[in-house]
Amino acid sequence: MKLPRPMQLAGQAAAWTLFATVTGVFAQWPVYSPLAAGHGELKLSMAHLTERLEPCVQLTQEQLRALPPNMRVAEQCPRARAHAVVQLLVDDAPLLDTAVRPVGLARGGRAYLQAHWGLPAGDYALELRLRDTPRDEGFDQVQHFQLSLAAGESVLLNVGDGDPRLIPGRRPAATPQED
Repeated sequence: MKLPRPMQLAGQAAAWTLFATVTGVFAQWPVYSPLAAGHGELKLSMAHLTERLEPCVQLTQEQLRALPPNMRVAEQCPRARAHAVVQLLVDDAPLLDTAVRPVGLARGGRAYLQAHWGLPAGDYALELRLRDTPRDEGFDQVQHFQLSLAAGESVLLNVGDGDPRLIPGRRPAATPQED
């Protein structure tokens, strides 16, 4: 039995209204927050090119002539690079201490690391230590940052090939206080 056209349209409208209502309810409830109440987030993002394990070698004219014409370059550089050793201290307490291997088959690419931590809102002294050379001890870069973290705020510590930077996030909008 086929229903009249106005009844079909009314049925479709009711179905779509029910679907939109259910979608709207689940878009607003349950409330989800990735951070605990009164906490902010510190993120670390690193894409750093470390030094080579062995220095580049200058080829002599004899060595160059011995090579095929398409491989004649004056300098040969091995691809392998050193691990990046990263330490992050928050108020002199270790938060991160790791060694990151460079990517690639010959370990000739950048060292990538991403991490994040939830911290209670407040002021912190950050110290970032980075070793990107083949030596076994000490650090090549030591940077100090002052962090003022608000509840709900996300701050990024960006470590690239230049100087590390602390990039503040947008502070969350003030919420009305309940009495």
